[in-house]
Amino acid sequence: MTDNLRSVALASSCAAFVAVPCLGALLGRGEQTQRYDTVITPPDYAFAVWGPIFAGCAASTVVQCLPGGRGDPMSRRTGWPLAGAYAANAVWSVAAQSGRFGLTPVLLPVATAFAAVAYGRAQRVALAGRASLTPASTGLLLGWTALASTVNLAAGVVASGVRKSDPRLVSASTAGVLVASAAVAGEVARSRRGRVPLALASAWGLATTALMRSRPLGVRVVAAGGTAAVLAAAVRRA
Repeated sequence: MTDNLRSVALASSCAAFVAVPCLGALLGRGEQTQRYDTVITPPDYAFAVWGPIFAGCAASTVVQCLPGGRGDPMSRRTGWPLAGAYAANAVWSVAAQSGRFGLTPVLLPVATAFAAVAYGRAQRVALAGRASLTPASTGLLLGWTALASTVNLAAGVVASGVRKSDPRLVSASTAGVLVASAAVAGEVARSRRGRVPLALASAWGLATTALMRSRPLGVRVVAAGGTAAVLAAAVRRA
């Protein structure tokens, strides 16, 4: 009964996680985050990373919810925090689409925290067959949202009326990217599995930011350094 309840919660939250942003974009009620651009926001094309994230999380959810996967140790250890991560991301999308952007700087760190719990638990479970999908897909989700949480906090300040070029906000945002990069690099170095998707998702966001000529030089340098640190951690761990 517990396995079935968890599977229903996981499947429902994952469906919402994928459907809400996709349907919102199709119906013309996208998240419109460009209204609150910051000096650390990656370029528009970088957000294509959500394609692999959605696909990976959906595939992992199917594996966990099939009759043979419901009682798997990976499902039992990671199912509930993943359901929380998916649900929080879906609520974030609803808030961003409905003009309640002020709520998003709180929601995305919550979603990231749930993903971090699931990723950490996945490190301590023996893998069997398709269970390896979970640490890989969770690594992708965590790698991107860890960086996105920092960007979203800065966007929340911009939404409150502060200019994105305000020196104090630029300095704080740059420091935030530095801290997020160091945190991801440290997690990659400690990971037993899922480290490559984790590293690639964060490195993608950092590298594309570093390549933006419209961003301040200090931001680009820190983003480039973060990219190198994250990828180096993955190589050393390998």
